[in-house]
Amino acid sequence: MSDSQFTYIPRYFTQKGIAVFLGVTILMLLLFIQRIVPVQWVFFNVVEVLLFFGLSSKLSMRWSKTSTTSFEKNLFKTSFFIRLVWVIFSYFYYSWMTGKPFEFEAADSTGYHVEAIWLSGLLKANEWYVYKAYIGKNYSDMGYPFYLGILYYVIGENVLIPRLIKAFLGAYTCIFIYKIARNNFSESVGRIAGIMAMLVPNLIYYTGLHVKETEMVFLVVCFIYLADKLNRGRKISFSSMFWVLLIGASLFFFRTVLAACLVGSVGLAVFFTSHKVSSFGKRIGVIVVLVIGIILIASTPLVNSINEYLKASDQNLNSQMDNFATRDGANKLARYGSRGIFLPFMLMAPFPTLVYVADQSNAMMLAGAYFTRNIYAFFVFIGLFALYKRRQLREHVLLLAFMLSYIFVLASSGFALSERFHLPLVPFLLVFAAYGVSQLNNRNKKYYIPYLALVTLIIVGWNWFKVAGRS
Repeated sequence: MSDSQFTYIPRYFTQKGIAVFLGVTILMLLLFIQRIVPVQWVFFNVVEVLLFFGLSSKLSMRWSKTSTTSFEKNLFKTSFFIRLVWVIFSYFYYSWMTGKPFEFEAADSTGYHVEAIWLSGLLKANEWYVYKAYIGKNYSDMGYPFYLGILYYVIGENVLIPRLIKAFLGAYTCIFIYKIARNNFSESVGRIAGIMAMLVPNLIYYTGLHVKETEMVFLVVCFIYLADKLNRGRKISFSSMFWVLLIGASLFFFRTVLAACLVGSVGLAVFFTSHKVSSFGKRIGVIVVLVIGIILIASTPLVNSINEYLKASDQNLNSQMDNFATRDGANKLARYGSRGIFLPFMLMAPFPTLVYVADQSNAMMLAGAYFTRNIYAFFVFIGLFALYKRRQLREHVLLLAFMLSYIFVLASSGFALSERFHLPLVPFLLVFAAYGVSQLNNRNKKYYIPYLALVTLIIVGWNWFKVAGRS
């Protein structure tokens, strides 16, 4: 498909998706009327679904034939505006609902906030050595509170300004997603991916929270964009090499295993990418960057975190499932969770919570976002199958390697169905979903209705599982 042949997200698919979500929501309310979902959660979920499905179809048509410059400006400005509105709204909404500008059950958010205030105070008192002794040799997960502490030191202890910065980073993330899809497939696919990223509820939601996900996803897409550009470009750019090393290293301070997946994916891309995409000379350059990066990692305590995870990988899943089955408000059936059960559903998961479960307000607010993931996964399957049939998988090794390796890590970690841990996958699922949209034809679109029926059954089963496991 040439760049001049623009593709749109068909209204037929979006209308059916909205109809199924409303139908499933009503069904859940009827089946579990004694655990009826609070009205505000229904409102949030309906808005999430309507915003994503309604506008993705409309804007993919409206923006399809604008110039590249105009499209990028529209994408950035609209993405930033949507996130800005959510940041301001969520600030006052959470302040009203919880008495403070943090989400429900905001243990991580408030923990990061308190640690950042402490670091800011140490810097003002010229006591950096105290923080240095505190982190010791455990650098894993210190990246975000360190960033936040420096920000508080510069601007003061204000929670709104960091979230405004998140809105900016979130908008620029959409630009990177557009460019990754464009470089791998076509301008048309890139535009669909950018629009979906602009509207997907998960990426919007975390800009209003005081957690690391928005910054971490920004770094991930930036890393993949630069590494992919380095692999596909005609010449080796030393500036790109430097930024790939720097961003890759910084990600080890956000989520160690995620960074390891990224580094490993670059290694796989070097050796398995088709020669049509990357020449031998360019591969040598990337190998040099990769070796330097591995040597630097091996010389720091970060390598200990990786080794500890590898040693405990067999026990991580079982211990986490046992925790889910025995804690307060536990689902007793959780102990039956296993990698073999989770893996087949990982491209579609997680599934929405549409019945009232205590202490899961955040998950209930995101039920509409979960559902959009369940639906656009259909296009991911179409896109992956098209690449397989056309024998083009080796032209996109970097994206595939990261997506599949991180999925395997999630399925093995006990957080297989935890939406927050899935967030780094979302940009790349959207890229393949956008490609899947471009590959729709009369032969494959007939599977959409049966797929929706399958999703409906899974959602009903999942919600029954959540209720039954709590007696």
